[in-house]
Amino acid sequence: MRAGVFRGAGRIDVEEVPDPSAGPGDVLLEVAACGVCGSDLHAWTSGPDDPTGHVMGHEFAGTVLDVGAEVTGIRPGDRLTGLPIQPCGACRRCRAGLGHLCAVWTTRSIAFGLPGAFAERLRIPDARLGHNVHRLPDDLPTEHGALVEPLAVAVHAVRRAPVRAGAPALVLGLGPIGLHAGQALRAAGADPVFGLDRSPARLAVAERLGLVPVADAADLPAGVDVVVEASGAPALVERAVAATAPGGTVVLVALYHRTVPFDAMLAVQREVTVRGSANVTPQDFRDALDLLATGRAQVAPLISHRLPLTGIAEAFRTQNDPDTSVKVLVTGADAHPTP
Repeated sequence: MRAGVFRGAGRIDVEEVPDPSAGPGDVLLEVAACGVCGSDLHAWTSGPDDPTGHVMGHEFAGTVLDVGAEVTGIRPGDRLTGLPIQPCGACRRCRAGLGHLCAVWTTRSIAFGLPGAFAERLRIPDARLGHNVHRLPDDLPTEHGALVEPLAVAVHAVRRAPVRAGAPALVLGLGPIGLHAGQALRAAGADPVFGLDRSPARLAVAERLGLVPVADAADLPAGVDVVVEASGAPALVERAVAATAPGGTVVLVALYHRTVPFDAMLAVQREVTVRGSANVTPQDFRDALDLLATGRAQVAPLISHRLPLTGIAEAFRTQNDPDTSVKVLVTGADAHPTP
């Protein structure tokens, strides 16, 4: 089969790789779509920090081709998405019920240790319906299932903060995670929800989703209950703390690749809680799918570009330009796109 293979900084090539097969507990998926994530971009640009010869892609959806003999509740033809994280179940974190923070998940998960979904087909190991694989709602286009994972990441981030109905909230950075976080905050009752970004394209999507767009950090509101920092810009961490009301909460959901300096007294003197948010749980996936099924969240407005697997290099270059892109999908034959 064909797959997008990482071959060094700024290079991802379409190559023939061995076909995966479903073991007794596995599911084999025909990939309909896979989103280009910010962590994919970091690996693509950093080069030496990521092994060459690896197939990335962890935001996926597709149609079941084959099911292992020990798998229950899943049949060929089912449309699925799933968690990329495959916890070991044995480390101290897993035993404490924190499988999403498994100490070794990066060595044994889809696109992290195992081949990812920038490929024609994907093997999902140890498939359990409602746990690490989830059936898509009947009226959700298959390609939209590729955005369930980033929506679940945002749901998890918002779960980390006490959201009060009718209280204001703020999202810093309106990439896919930030836009989804804004929707999750609104669904939890926050009102209004402000969103900061410099990209006109992303601000326009934010407004379409019901957020209050803010293009200049000088215009940020002060005294909001909850701030979700999704930009990854170190300077905005201090801005996040400064914008939070006394007793409020800042959730850091972005990836920070260098040290973040900030004035800790901003948090101390106003008792601002700063919390990290990492990865997703099966419950986050279930809740994300419920938001989509009930219309409280949308994914279609975020899809700015669709490119075939043969255009994966262009997909990465496009996603790397926040002025013109929001979410870029690498699509397969059964994506069933919508306008």
